[in-house]
Parts: sequence; C-alpha cells; structure tokens
Amino acid sequence: MPDQETATDEIVVTRLLPNICTDRVEETRDFYAALLGFVVGFEHQGWYTQMASPENPQLQIGIVRRNHEFTPKAFQKPAQGVIISAQVADVDAAYSEVLKRGIHIELELRDESFGMRRFMVADPNGVLVNVFSFP
Repeated sequence: MPDQETATDEIVVTRLLPNICTDRVEETRDFYAALLGFVVGFEHQGWYTQMASPENPQLQIGIVRRNHEFTPKAFQKPAQGVIISAQVADVDAAYSEVLKRGIHIELELRDESFGMRRFMVADPNGVLVNVFSFP
C-alpha cells in the first residue's frame, strides 16, 4: 500500500460523484427524487442525468445510460454489488416518509451493534441504498 503522505500529495480529490449505469434512466431518476428529494441539475442528450440535493448541491448522483460510449464496452453491464449509503438527520422520519411514498423496504429499520440505525431500499437497478443515522 502506498505511503499515505505521498498519495495525498499526488492525488487531491475535490469531488466524488457516484454514477449508476442503467437501461432505466427515467425510472432511476424518479426513484432518487422520491427517496432523497434530489432534483435534476442537468441532463445531457438523453444519456446522462445529474441529480443533487436542493439543500446541499454537493450531494450528487449521476445516472448514465448503460450502453453509452461514456462507459467502456467491457463495463456496460447492469450495476450489482454496490451499496450507496445516505446519512440522514433523522432516520425514523426518513423511514416513515419512505413508507408513505410506497418505496419497498429491503431491510427493515433497525439498530445495529456497530452504532448505526438504518434501513435499506433497492433502486430500480438493484443497487442497495442504506439510509442511516447515528443515534
């Protein structure tokens, strides 16, 4: 593993934006609008949608049409094995709201031994979203 000091000097991350590759761009967009209240920041010619929190625009997610040339062909596969975690101010309120919106719960609200209170839902692509807070 590289020396931490050296890695920090060479790579300075200024933003981290997860992008989900999908054939269900519109459905995925609507899911994150309903779950997290994210709004569309911009869309690019039907192949890319960027969404952000209206309260904190640094919190973003991108949605990429799976078969677009942006993604190398060898990686144009459905998303799997990914968990997106969203820390919220009040996980109990978020859970109630998700239930009201009719979003299917994959893992019921629970307190974990490692100090997290959380629940999980899956987006239209099968990507898990871990919604949590610390009591």
